[in-house]
Amino acid sequence: MLGALLGFFGVLVGAILTYLFSTSSEWRNRRLETMVAVVTASTRVIGAHERLYGLFLGGDSPPLTEDRAVRALEELGEAHNEWRIARARAAILISDDESLTEAIALFAGNREAATECYVDYPKLGVNYHFSDYADREREAWVQMRDARRTIVTCCQIRSRKDARLHERLRLPFPRATRRV
Repeated sequence: MLGALLGFFGVLVGAILTYLFSTSSEWRNRRLETMVAVVTASTRVIGAHERLYGLFLGGDSPPLTEDRAVRALEELGEAHNEWRIARARAAILISDDESLTEAIALFAGNREAATECYVDYPKLGVNYHFSDYADREREAWVQMRDARRTIVTCCQIRSRKDARLHERLRLPFPRATRRV
């Protein structure tokens, strides 16, 4: 009877530990996916701004109906939506990491500053003069790139921290050695 009770207790403890480890692993994986989404979305926002910037390299503003302009504006809108979703996930799953939260907020501020440079283009079309915004846009773009690098660094640090914590939670089981 005592052996059966100890066996049942051992199975119960094993089930609880398995549940805790799988939950910990699942949360770690969710955080990692969220960090990848934030980095990917920030990269996509920068790329969309670069594509839009490319429209104005010739000095003139293309008509809003031109395929290049339509694609660039659509890409910018999609990139901003992807960024908002990734940022919201990060706010939920990684809210305890102050340095990452600050880096994301820094990128968000620079993204807004860069976007302000293009807000008038849909309103003015061919009458839009990018030269009026070029210096501000360049500065915001450089700041976005720097903030993205900071996000990557913070994500790397957080990922290592999560992995170390996960490794510390594992119970040390002695390895069986074979004696000859």
